[in-house]
Amino acid sequence: MKQTMRILAVLMLAVAYGPSALAVVDPYEALQVTPAEGVVESLQHFTITFAGLPVVVNETAVPTLEKGGGAIYEGRMQADETGTMVIVDFDVCCTASGQYFLHLPEGSLKVNGQQLLPLSLRFNIVGTMESFYDQITIDPAEGQVESLQSFTISLPEYVGEIDYGSSAKLTNTTTGQTYWGDMYDVGFNVLVYFGDEVTEAGNYTLTIPSGAIIIYTLGEEVHELNYHYTIGGGGGFIVGDVDDDGEVAIADVTALIDILLGGGEAPAAADVDGDGEVAIADVTALIDMLLAGN
Repeated sequence: MKQTMRILAVLMLAVAYGPSALAVVDPYEALQVTPAEGVVESLQHFTITFAGLPVVVNETAVPTLEKGGGAIYEGRMQADETGTMVIVDFDVCCTASGQYFLHLPEGSLKVNGQQLLPLSLRFNIVGTMESFYDQITIDPAEGQVESLQSFTISLPEYVGEIDYGSSAKLTNTTTGQTYWGDMYDVGFNVLVYFGDEVTEAGNYTLTIPSGAIIIYTLGEEVHELNYHYTIGGGGGFIVGDVDDDGEVAIADVTALIDILLGGGEAPAAADVDGDGEVAIADVTALIDMLLAGN
């Protein structure tokens, strides 16, 4: 009998103080997002709930989906008809590998009368190593430039650190002059800086040594990265233009292989990877250049 009375008392209190009982639920702890944070296959549509708590959505607020080291997409958000679920949609469906962040700005959500702080939810799309390298970009872009001094390399995964003692190398493959630069990790980017602005005419190769960029989530070492530039017309030749016809094409691969097999004298343009010698590695570098459209 006493047990029954106790249960009835609890139920009466729950009814009497129902609205205030909702207030004790921490909306941040109650938050559930679909798809759940972590590894996903794609990202476009999201739903967010707070354990049934009522939610008011500021539909003028703009949610964003940020790709680490890449683009930022703007979406839209609204509450469902029950007033307990937030619906967030983007026009683009993201499937490229990398880390993503769903950002809900300040003032966008009010849960059970409580205005929430800005929210950021993290997701990860797993891909192949090939897709990882395909997504790396550099600023300034490869090609003709007026000078060289600083570079920003953007990667699809968060950069943990730069290997101690590693330096970037900038080589004028026309003259053989070499410059050494510092590297700094900043989020999803690697900043490369040379003390002096380089303006001497010639063809240049920027080399980031193998293992210099450390990404803990990658599972393996980042291999050597090479980027090619030209200042002032390149000083008389184009890197990769082995047959000296003014353009880099498949014919240059054939010409380079013939030089290597025949032991003939190789032109400076044949040192495609910029390491100071012409070898089979330059054939691979030339093919990669053609495939990349450089």
